[in-house]
Amino acid sequence: MAVITISRQNGSLGDELAQYLAGKLSCDIISRDYAMRNFFEDQSDKLSDSAKFFLSEVPERQGMTYKDLLNNRIEELADESANLIVLGLGGCVILKDRSDTVHVRVLAGMETRKKRIARRYNVTESEAESTISIGDRKHKRFVSILFETDLCDPELYDLTINTDDLSVEECAASILALVDKKKDRRKISEETSKDESIDHQTETPVFKNETEAEFAKILDMYGIEWMYEPKTFPIEWDAEGNIKMAFSPDFYLPKFNLYLELTTMEQKYVTKKNRKARMVMELYPGTNVRIVYKKDFQELVERLKAFGGNG
Repeated sequence: MAVITISRQNGSLGDELAQYLAGKLSCDIISRDYAMRNFFEDQSDKLSDSAKFFLSEVPERQGMTYKDLLNNRIEELADESANLIVLGLGGCVILKDRSDTVHVRVLAGMETRKKRIARRYNVTESEAESTISIGDRKHKRFVSILFETDLCDPELYDLTINTDDLSVEECAASILALVDKKKDRRKISEETSKDESIDHQTETPVFKNETEAEFAKILDMYGIEWMYEPKTFPIEWDAEGNIKMAFSPDFYLPKFNLYLELTTMEQKYVTKKNRKARMVMELYPGTNVRIVYKKDFQELVERLKAFGGNG
């Protein structure tokens, strides 16, 4: 599931990016026009003209404003849809607490935006600049009135993209890559809460030795996604339930649902690692762990590449 909110400046390619992503994800775009047609058909004229009208109560729904209705409908669609794109409408605020959502801000320099708007509407760049200024003010005012938030606040977004020198396709690739990464992190977090393992994900991987760093480079070279020590599996407890032994495999390959533990150690230590791996697979059904010797690196990567790597 992918939920993406896009806040954009006029002429920044934000609308075009939303259309492209919707095609890639086969999903709806919840835009202002969509909301007026499907949420507020009876009052669409008033809502289009005035942001403040969103704060008035919905007839026959005591205590509910049009803002509340907008929030509720967008949250419902985010819950129900396999994939969803929210374009504008303060989506980055309405869905800010959802772990399955990526919030994107799309912008560009004024010169770039003027040229794009002038070409699109066949107007002068001076007229385009006036159009852009009016649109920017209205966007900012809408979110400020409804949510008391500044659209320019970088803390609202996971990713900010300047499209001065980027195509829609390049921007979409960055967003979809982030969606996949967040999905992998969320999957690990959800699994740990269910099977009582330990979420061991960090913001920055710090390899313990050169062998791990070398293996990560090989995976990168072949376009195989990996996570470093994302999870710790308790495998032995004392009589009071305290953890006596745990195992943190070195790598997790999301596409293959496979944990890898690298080793260059002598045989007696390898035997211990094999035992730990077996215990993990017994205690945590559905978990696949493999011990990998340094001499097997290339062979393993070639096999993974053949079964779905991007190299």
